[in-house]
Amino acid sequence: MEKILILLLVTLSVAYAAPGPRGIIINLENGELCMNSAQCKSQCCQHEGALDLARCIPLASENSECSVKTLYGIYYKCPCERGLTCDGDKTIVGAITNTNFGVCHDIGRSKQ
Repeated sequence: MEKILILLLVTLSVAYAAPGPRGIIINLENGELCMNSAQCKSQCCQHEGALDLARCIPLASENSECSVKTLYGIYYKCPCERGLTCDGDKTIVGAITNTNFGVCHDIGRSKQ
């Protein structure tokens, strides 16, 4: 347990010591490997299958497939861009089984 904590502290110190606005572990650009959505500038770390490598991906645009929420920090489909809503399964079972996919819609446009 101590080794894990030391490794984590060293990793975080290297990430914050990196020059420039982009770190080694946080603020990752689209296409870079990630382990959690919090690492990505887009806030979406996506993988195609459970055994695939995850990469930072842009958020889903209007009429694109999306996920409502993930419990794991990695998506099969990214959530919607700001101002859009994902019409999908919003139950906890959908989040656990990764079946909470839907389509991004602009609520403001649909009300008119």
